[in-house]
Amino acid sequence: MLVGLATLAVVAAVIAPNGSAQPTASACEETSQADVVTGSGPGDTTTGPTSILGFNHAYYVNRSAELTRRFLTSDSAITTGDRLQTGIDAVPTDTRHCVSIAPLNVNGESALWTVTVTEYRPGTEPWIARQTVTTRTSDRVTLISEITAS
Repeated sequence: MLVGLATLAVVAAVIAPNGSAQPTASACEETSQADVVTGSGPGDTTTGPTSILGFNHAYYVNRSAELTRRFLTSDSAITTGDRLQTGIDAVPTDTRHCVSIAPLNVNGESALWTVTVTEYRPGTEPWIARQTVTTRTSDRVTLISEITAS
């Protein structure tokens, strides 16, 4: 079901001044198919996948808890306290990411998504987080209400 996950494990490498190969960026092809959306772009709040992309872009690229909250429902536990910004600050600034999103259960205004976030931190192997994300749509705005580890 998660077509194209093989591309998530690809790391672009260049030869460093000392001659060693160093991972420098993620290979994250922006794709949108009926059963899977992959990318790292800024997203928006029009659909579940674009809201999930937007949250992750605000987290990894903008590095701003304030911006991530624009993709979260007001009652989401993710929005409370300073934990979100603390988590963002713990990620190296030159970390790249790639997100793959597939539907688990779409039922009216609420939907469950299986999400794979691949982090490309400098000098390390890619790290993969598997999540289940719940989104809710109200007045044509789709926001994240919950993110849990899968």
